[in-house]
Amino acid sequence: MTTRAIPRTVAGREWSRADLRDLTSFCSNEGVACALDEPLSKHISMGIGGPAAAMIWPPHPEAVATVVAWISDRGLDWRVLGGGTNVMAGDQGVENVVINLTRLIEGTHISETLASFPAGLPTAQALNMTVRDGLDGLVWATGLPGTVGGAVAGNAGCWGGEMATTVETLDVVTAQGRCLRLAAADLDWSYRRLDLEQKAGAGSIVVSANMTLEPGDPKALSKRVEELHARKRSSQPVGARNAGCVFRNPEGDRSAGLLIDQAGCKGMRVGNAEISSVHANFIINRGDASGADIEDLIERVKGEVKARFGVLLEEEIRRW
Repeated sequence: MTTRAIPRTVAGREWSRADLRDLTSFCSNEGVACALDEPLSKHISMGIGGPAAAMIWPPHPEAVATVVAWISDRGLDWRVLGGGTNVMAGDQGVENVVINLTRLIEGTHISETLASFPAGLPTAQALNMTVRDGLDGLVWATGLPGTVGGAVAGNAGCWGGEMATTVETLDVVTAQGRCLRLAAADLDWSYRRLDLEQKAGAGSIVVSANMTLEPGDPKALSKRVEELHARKRSSQPVGARNAGCVFRNPEGDRSAGLLIDQAGCKGMRVGNAEISSVHANFIINRGDASGADIEDLIERVKGEVKARFGVLLEEEIRRW
C-alpha cells in the first residue's frame, strides 16, 4: 500500500537475525515472497537507499493481515511501502522489515459509479480505467505517480483535487490483523497526510480504496487527461529519477518552487543530485547520487531560501 509511495513505521523491538530467519520460514509457509537485505534503491523512485533488513510482498489483503499479526505478536516493528515515489531512504538503509504492497493488485471492481481499487494498483491505471468507463472523479490524478494506497495514505493531490475528497470508504488492516471498513468522512485528513490511528490504531494499513464517481463522456475525459499530461511534461522533469515535490508550499501565495528558483538554486548540484532546471522543487538523481548527496542538497536549498526570504522550507517527502 501506500506514497506517491507512503512509508509508515511502527515502534517495536529491533529485529534479530533469529527473528529474520523465523520470518522467512513463516513467509515461505504462507506463500508470501520475502527477501533479506533488500536494497531500497530498487523500490524507491529516486533510486537511492541502502538495504532493508527484509522486504515482504503480500499478494492479497488476507496475507497483509496474517503477516502484520505475526510481526505484531512478537513485538517487532515494520514499515509500509507503496510505489516509493515520495520517499527518501538513507545510504545506511533501515533495520525494519518493509511490507511492500505493490503486488496487492487484484480486486479492482467498477460497477456503475462505484469503483474499488486495491492499494498496490498504480494510480495511473486506476485513472485510465475510470476514463475508459466514462467515470469522472479521478482526472485530477493525471500524472500522479505511485500506487492508490500510497496516494491515499499521503492524501496525494494535484490539479485542484486530492484523495480526501475522492475516497468514500477505505478497507484497512489493523496492527492486530483485523480487517475494517472505514468511512473517509470519519477520518483525519490533512495536507498530504491521512491519520488512521484514532479510528483503526497505530500501524493500520490501507489495502483498498472505494470511490463514488460521476458519469462523464469518455472522449471529453480523455481529452482533459491528455491536456494535463502535456502541461505536466512542460512544467516538471518527467522521466527523470525524482521523488516528486521535495518541499511543502509555505503559507501564503508563494510556492516553494518559486522561492527556490528566485534564491538562485536551479541547477545547484551535489555529486549527481541536482535541483531540476525545469521545476525547482524537484531534485533529480542524475546518475549514482547517494542519499548523503541529496540530504546535503536539501540543506543547502533550505539555507539559501532562509537567507534570501526568511522562510524555512519544510519537506514534503518522507525520510527513512
